[in-house]
Amino acid sequence: MIPRLPGPPRDQPPPHVLLAADDAQLVETLDKALRGHHFRVTLALDGEDLLRRARSETPELVVAGLRLARRSGLDLCDSFRREPDLGDVPILLLATGNDPETRVEALAHGADDLMTKPLSARELVARAQRLVLRARQVALHRQRTRELERELQRAEADLRGAREEAAHERGLRSLAGGIFGELLRTLDLDQLDARLLRETCRQTGARSASLLCRDKSGTWRSVAVRGDLPERWSGFTLSAQSSVPDWLRTNDRPLTREEFERLPGVSVEIASLSTHGVAMLARVPASENAESLLACEERPDGAPFGARERERLAVLCTAAAPARTAAHRFPDQQARALELLSAWSAEHSRRHDAQRESAVRLSSVANDLHVGPTERALLDLALRLGPWAWTASGRRAIAGLADADPTRRLSRLSELLHDAEGCAGGESAAHADLVAWLAAAGLRYQALRVSGRSAFESWCTAATWLGVQSHPELRDRFPEAIEPAR
Repeated sequence: MIPRLPGPPRDQPPPHVLLAADDAQLVETLDKALRGHHFRVTLALDGEDLLRRARSETPELVVAGLRLARRSGLDLCDSFRREPDLGDVPILLLATGNDPETRVEALAHGADDLMTKPLSARELVARAQRLVLRARQVALHRQRTRELERELQRAEADLRGAREEAAHERGLRSLAGGIFGELLRTLDLDQLDARLLRETCRQTGARSASLLCRDKSGTWRSVAVRGDLPERWSGFTLSAQSSVPDWLRTNDRPLTREEFERLPGVSVEIASLSTHGVAMLARVPASENAESLLACEERPDGAPFGARERERLAVLCTAAAPARTAAHRFPDQQARALELLSAWSAEHSRRHDAQRESAVRLSSVANDLHVGPTERALLDLALRLGPWAWTASGRRAIAGLADADPTRRLSRLSELLHDAEGCAGGESAAHADLVAWLAAAGLRYQALRVSGRSAFESWCTAATWLGVQSHPELRDRFPEAIEPAR
C-alpha cells in the first residue's frame, strides 16, 4: 500500500502540485495518478510558465522534467532556492537514464528528489506524499518555533517590565526616603522651597517650576521660582475663587493642563496656564496655612509629562507636606516664645491696640513699596514684639533663641532691630534700609501710643523724628509728618 498523508482526505486540504514535463503522455499519467490520491494538480506548459504560476500560487510540491522548454529543471531549482517565498517548496525532478552524475547535479542545485524513466506512477505518488508530509511537518515545526519565540519574547518583555517596575518602585521609595529626610531637616521655609523646586525640575524634567502660596486675600501667588526666566512667573496667580486647588484636592494627584481642559469651571485658569507655559500642577497637602501648589513649566523637548513624572511629583509633594508644615509652624512658635518672654498679657490692651494699628498701617506701606515676603515676615515679627525688643531683656531673649535657631531667622531679626534702633536714634535715618525704617517707625509709634498719645500725634511724631520729609519713598505715605510743617 502507498502511504497516505496523515488524517482522512476530507479533514486535510489536498496538497497543491505544479506539474510540468516534456512528455505529454507522461504528464497525463502523472496528473491522473496524483489526482487519484488527494492531490490538487496544476499543469504548466514549460519551465517559465511553472515559475510564474509558482510565484502566484505557492505550491506545496513541484514535479518537473529535467529538460523543460524555456527553463530547465536545474534552472528552476536555482530560481526557487533564491526566492524567499519559494525556497522551502520541495522539488521532484524527472530524468531519462540512470546517470549517477545527473542525480548528484540535481541534488547540488537544490532538488529534493530525482526519478528516472521508466517511471512508476505509484512510486512517484509515494515519493510525492513523503515530500509533502515532510514539508508540512517542517512548516508545522517552524510555526511552533515561531510561536515559542513569540512566547519567549513576551515572557522576556514581561520580565523586563517587571524589572523596570521594580526598579521604578525602588526609585520612588529611595526618592521619598531621601527627599523626606532632607526636607524635614530644613526649618528655613525659603531653603526648603528652593530644594523642593530644584528636585521638582530634576525629577520631572520641567524647564522651570514655581511654588504658589495664598496671601491674606486668598490669592495664590508665586513665592519661589526655579529655572530660567523666573520673571515669567511674576504675573502668574490664581484667584481665591479658583477651582484649580479644589480639583487637585479631589483627584489627590498632579494634573496636566490637558486634564484641566476636560474639567468644568476652569476655562479662565486654562488661559492663564497656557500663557505662562504651565504644563502640570500639583498640591502640597500641608496644614491650612502652609498649603501650596507646585506649577511645572513645559519640558524643553516639548514632550508631555508621563505617568512616571507625575508619580515622582506626587512623591515630592507628599514628602514636602510635613516638612513645610513644620517649617511654617516654627516661626510662629519662635514668635510665640518671644511674646511670652516679652510678658504681653491680656490686660495690656493699649499695647495690643498699638501693635495692631502699626501692623495695619505699615503692612499697607510695605505692599506699596513691594517689600519681599522674607523681609515682610521679619517686619511683622518686630512689630509683634514692640518696643520690648529694644530693651536689654529683649535683646538677651532674642540672642538666646537665635543661638538655637537653625534657620538664622532670629539672627536676621536681631540685625533688623539693631538697624531700626540706630535709625530711631537718628543715625542716618533718611538713608536707612527701608525695612529698618519701617520697623523703627512702628516701634516708635507703639511706644508713643502706650504713653497715651493719640494715633495722629504718634504717627506725626514718629515720622517727623525719623525725617520722613527727606525720604523720597515715604514722604507721600506719611502726610501726618508733612501737615504740621505746612
